[in-house]
Amino acid sequence: MAEARKTGTRPAEAPGKRALMDAAVRLAASSRCITSLGLRELAREAGLNPNTFYRHFRDMDDLGLQLLRESNQTLRAPLRQLRRKAARQSIADGSIDPLQEEALRGRRVAQQTVKLYFEYVLKHRDRVVIAVRELHGPSELLRAELRKQMDGFAEDMAADVQALGLAPKGISPAQIKLIATLLSRNLLYLSLDYIGEPERREAILELAHEQINMLFAGAYLLQEMAKNDSP
Repeated sequence: MAEARKTGTRPAEAPGKRALMDAAVRLAASSRCITSLGLRELAREAGLNPNTFYRHFRDMDDLGLQLLRESNQTLRAPLRQLRRKAARQSIADGSIDPLQEEALRGRRVAQQTVKLYFEYVLKHRDRVVIAVRELHGPSELLRAELRKQMDGFAEDMAADVQALGLAPKGISPAQIKLIATLLSRNLLYLSLDYIGEPERREAILELAHEQINMLFAGAYLLQEMAKNDSP
């Protein structure tokens, strides 16, 4: 551990901890909350002695918290990177009409980031199902963590939309934040349909795109109506 601090590298993850986390995902993905798992059941699935659990976790809440945070880390940064890359590419593309620049750029970026999100959903479907279930599960700790994570995604989205000029002119920062909050939650729920209905995946992608476009278009119209109604 001391050597890791000197070199700036992260210590290797203990194999037992990884085995327990992977076993929890397998057991909870079918129809259960993480906190409902039994210690002996989990250890048996992981092929470990039950006492190994307490070397790595305080309780099942702690295990669930670490699982959710690990999932969050694998998605949050890549989404921001792709959003910025898509915005830079659209800015460099001289084919966009300046009068429609923000709307078209925002649409392109939305399509690419939503595609990445659903690619992650398929790659980590068990973890996504667990996250949706825990959002309404018995553990207040895990519910609070998921709410915090969704707020984090919304904050990232709102900050990038403003910094990269992806929203129509006139939409306020408060409106952008509200739209981002609604989208971060709605995409999580759409994930279940995307996983469970493979024949509808293209339609679900299109629905997600249209919801984004409609929310921003609606916010713009509200802003314009407010201007017209003002004395």
